[in-house]
Amino acid sequence: MPEAWPGFRPVGWLPGPDLQTIVPALHGARRPARHAESRIVEVGSGSAVRIEIDRPASRPSGTLLLLHGMGGSAESPYVLRTAALAVARGLVAARMNLRTCGGTEHLAATLYNAGQSDDVARVLEALDADGHAGPFLAVGFSLGGNVLLRFAGRAGPGCRLDALAAINPPIDLAACARSIERPRNWIYQAHYARKLRRQLRRIAILRNVPGIERLGQARTVRRFDELYTAPDAGYASSERYYAEASAAPWLAGVARPALVLSAANDPIVPVGIFAAHHGLAALRFEHPARGGHCGYWSRGPDRFWAAWAALGFFQATVTIPA
Repeated sequence: MPEAWPGFRPVGWLPGPDLQTIVPALHGARRPARHAESRIVEVGSGSAVRIEIDRPASRPSGTLLLLHGMGGSAESPYVLRTAALAVARGLVAARMNLRTCGGTEHLAATLYNAGQSDDVARVLEALDADGHAGPFLAVGFSLGGNVLLRFAGRAGPGCRLDALAAINPPIDLAACARSIERPRNWIYQAHYARKLRRQLRRIAILRNVPGIERLGQARTVRRFDELYTAPDAGYASSERYYAEASAAPWLAGVARPALVLSAANDPIVPVGIFAAHHGLAALRFEHPARGGHCGYWSRGPDRFWAAWAALGFFQATVTIPA
């Protein structure tokens, strides 16, 4: 493993996948030193997303796009930690809010979903048109990782990115829905379903939401997807949504260096969903034994190892100007 990418050395005081997932999410995150601007990017008919752009103090050596996971935003701790490390290394960090996330309910006519990979293309086009420096890199976390891999696979050799990393991506949405429905995962089920309901209530203040009177029935992620996400995106059912929005069928099309990092003890994303894709040339898979879901709390002052792993992977695979 390259010197810039040390192996994961988890802290000893977080035993088990749940503490490794939850405790890092509760810790505050160091913000990037220099926030430059908020940028609105149109991504579809009547819909736009907002990105938060952080710049290094010196001339940028590249641009990193960051995509959050379900229930998150550009202000999620794992996003901020990665942005701060990237800016410290001379990269522009563009933190993207998926549709209706991060207080942007008024910007989009549709809900966010795991299949909105074209939004990544629109944001990268905007960053390029604004004159941001290459190479263009991207890191997606959890659901954002699925969106990112789906984008890269569909784009193939024409992908605007030079390299990418997906952290705990649910590339098989149906398998991950079954995983979160396990009795041991009730805390995650309740957490995400509550966040989804709260967001839909905020949207309903701004515009009509078909079926809002049934929101009390959406006690699970699958039920929320069946009632709202799938029909909003034009899918006949949650099963069709999971099948068509998953990144797995598109992974063979990825033509840029890509890191897929997902801990073997992730309580939400089963590590077995990646096995069939380990032979793909462009993808490098790393499955540390511990780390939980987007946790990776390591020893030392810079706790979030996944950020170090992603940036180390880029350093090892892409020429980044000094």
